[in-house]
Amino acid sequence: MGGYLGDHPPIDEAGYIEFARSLPKSEIFEVIKDAEPLTSPTPYQFSANLRRHYEELSRFPEGLLVFGDALCSFNPIYGQGMTVACTEALVLRECLAAGPHGIARRFFQAASKVIDIPWQMAVGSDLQHPAVPGKRTPQVRFINWYLAKLFQEAQHDAVLATRFLEVANLMKQPPSLMEPRIALRVWKGRRAAT
Repeated sequence: MGGYLGDHPPIDEAGYIEFARSLPKSEIFEVIKDAEPLTSPTPYQFSANLRRHYEELSRFPEGLLVFGDALCSFNPIYGQGMTVACTEALVLRECLAAGPHGIARRFFQAASKVIDIPWQMAVGSDLQHPAVPGKRTPQVRFINWYLAKLFQEAQHDAVLATRFLEVANLMKQPPSLMEPRIALRVWKGRRAAT
C-alpha cells in the first residue's frame, strides 16, 4: 500500500490493517485482515520522480552510459520503472548495433524519447493532487479530469479498465484512452458497460 502527501500506511501491524480498512474499496483489507504476515511492514521513502537530461549535454565520457533509474526514476507505486528500463535496453541494443562511436549521444537522445510518455503520465498523475507543486496547464487539467472520470467508470467497465492497464503498462500509447469508442464509454458511464 502507498500514500501521498503524508498519508502513508503505518508500519505497525495493527495500524497497517486499519489503514487497509480505511481504503475506499475493501478488497485489500479483506485479503490481509486474517493473513499471517511473513515480515513486519517495511516502509519506503520516495520523495519525487526524478529525470536527468543527459541528452542535453554537449559531451559525455566515452565508454560510459547512464541507464535505468540513474537516467529517470519513477515513484514505484506507478510500476513503470522496470518497463522503462527494459525499453531503454532495447534502445541500447539498437545503438550498439550502429557501432560504438558516439553511442552516448545517440543513446541519450533515443532514451529521452522513450522516457517522455511515461514521464508525462507520472508527472501528470501527481498533479491531480492539489498539494503537489507544479504548473497545471489547461491540457493537464482536462486530462486529469478525463482520467478521474475514466477511473470512476473503469470500476464497472472491463473495457475501460483493460485499456487503462494497457496504457499504464506501456503496451498502448496514452492517446488510445481518447479513442472514440473509449471516450464514448467514459462519457456515457455505466450505461456503456452494459
